[in-house]
Amino acid sequence: MKLPPLEDSADFVIVGTGAGGATAARVLSAAGLSVIMVEEGPHLRPEQRERGLIAAMGQSMRDMATLSTSGSAPFPLLAGRCVGGSTAINSGIIWRLPESVRAEWARDFGLGELLDERGLGDTFDVLDRELGVGEVAADVRGGNARLMQRGAEALGLPGQIIKRNAPDCKGRARCLQGCPDGARQSMDVSYVPRALADGARLLAGVRATGVLTEAGRATGIEGERLGQDKRPTGQQVRLHARRGVIVAAGALHTPVLLRRSGLRGQVGDHYQAHPGVAVVGRFSEQVGMGFGATQAYQVPMFDRGFKLESISLPPELLAARLPGVGEEWQRLLRNLDYFAQWASITRVRATGRIRPGLISGVHVRYEPGPEDVARIRAGAATLVRMMFAAGAEEVYPGVARLPEVFQSPDQAARIEDAGVRRQDFHLMASHHFASARASDDPRHGAVDSTLQSHDLPGLYVMDAATLPTATGVNPQHTIMAVVMRAAEKLANSERPAITAA
Repeated sequence: MKLPPLEDSADFVIVGTGAGGATAARVLSAAGLSVIMVEEGPHLRPEQRERGLIAAMGQSMRDMATLSTSGSAPFPLLAGRCVGGSTAINSGIIWRLPESVRAEWARDFGLGELLDERGLGDTFDVLDRELGVGEVAADVRGGNARLMQRGAEALGLPGQIIKRNAPDCKGRARCLQGCPDGARQSMDVSYVPRALADGARLLAGVRATGVLTEAGRATGIEGERLGQDKRPTGQQVRLHARRGVIVAAGALHTPVLLRRSGLRGQVGDHYQAHPGVAVVGRFSEQVGMGFGATQAYQVPMFDRGFKLESISLPPELLAARLPGVGEEWQRLLRNLDYFAQWASITRVRATGRIRPGLISGVHVRYEPGPEDVARIRAGAATLVRMMFAAGAEEVYPGVARLPEVFQSPDQAARIEDAGVRRQDFHLMASHHFASARASDDPRHGAVDSTLQSHDLPGLYVMDAATLPTATGVNPQHTIMAVVMRAAEKLANSERPAITAA
């Protein structure tokens, strides 16, 4: 039986419920404006989240985490696909936009008003209060972070406790599957419910397929209802926006939706990411990676272009990082509690391109350049040295064409050799940027400093796609701050000023 079409209207229709979309909904609905939030993925309560990693990936990650770059050595690009977006599956790490990056964006992209230093700082203060941002408590840092701190201090590196938006964290190390306690203040447990309480509506399980236009202006979106199997049900959806359409589908999918809606210009160009590498070490003392905040300690090394982080992974992923086969591999598996894992993320300067794809729906061409690869090598080598400084008995660098097992910190120098190629690393990226970047000059950006499209009035982009470059730090707090300021200006253009709680 053919389902009748679903048609509705509001002042604003928002596509996506991650850091950008949920923040826009929180601001606009608080101003008394009517809002419809559209989310392709499911609306999951904490108790509905799968415990096992594979099942959880199918439940709330885009394409089961199989979306990757193109080329001879592709690497995965992770993103959420559920209410809350990637905030519902990340570790909740909070970083304010570094001042050097803020100044660069203001100067080079004409975003001075949007990124006013004092105003942006005030917005970060609001976010910190509303989302309970603070350092990971000592009793839930876990052995993985404790060892990283020991290694950083032994080498005199600038380590620090990570700040997160999880004030009631129980240390279950299950951030990637979705917090079972709702302790992390991801958008599905914070700003989405807040927007709903202020009158916003939520349509989960609806895939936006295009932006509607009339007389040269964005007037809504069209889409399709999905079933529990993620397949179209045949029900068509048309949502009309009286004041504006806000696309916040993330830096990977926003440009695809925009290009499928006929936009060109800078849409889909200039994409950047933070490729990451991980190193595992075996210790004589019990680490217990199954307990503690997923990420609790970090070593910022911005002068060298990377940041190091402790990262506790579910046993399925940790086991895949161990060397050997057969009986040797099984021997290592019997000692999973004695392994630590740390990662390095790199602020890559190379840019890529995103276009609609035939298979996954997204085609990403992206390749770090020679200077970027040098930073990746330096980050991985530093992790190895830190592991040994913390007391590791042996380290597994995970770099092709090098020994699977390092027995001495002196071997770290082999990673830094210029002969080690980008293809030798097992990269992945979960931070995405700049695919519809903001600039007051339409020759250099897809949206202006109000985050409105240069080419289609009434269309706004409010997610990581608008950030002009990679930040070098975890971006969700920056996304939220930039969107909050832009959404407040949009609401206040005809409404009284919004006061934060």
